Amino acid sequence: MSLGARLNKRITLQVMGSTQDAAGQPVAADWANFIADGDGKLWAEVRDVSGREFVAAGATQNQVLTTITIRYRAGVLPKMRALHGADVYRIEAVLGQDLRTLALMCSRGAP
Repeated sequence: MSLGARLNKRITLQVMGSTQDAAGQPVAADWANFIADGDGKLWAEVRDVSGREFVAAGATQNQVLTTITIRYRAGVLPKMRALHGADVYRIEAVLGQDLRTLALMCSRGAP
């Protein structure tokens, strides 16, 4: 299957931004879109790789490991996050030696 056919979902990459108020004092950081132009979205393939359920602090929680594939884009880092619909994915690693695609290894859920 061609790359274009696999990239059939729209995601938003976000980076933790640091801003300053009028006096130059740091303001609480918030997430900002990594791509500022247009709607800030990229075409991607979102694929759940594995999931697990565990008990922590007396409550059942789950964690899903997901691979998100996007076209190569410089500057994508593990400290970012990806949004797809209502799901928030923490980017744990960025793989992409071929300069054609990036595989974002992500986790969703606790912790």
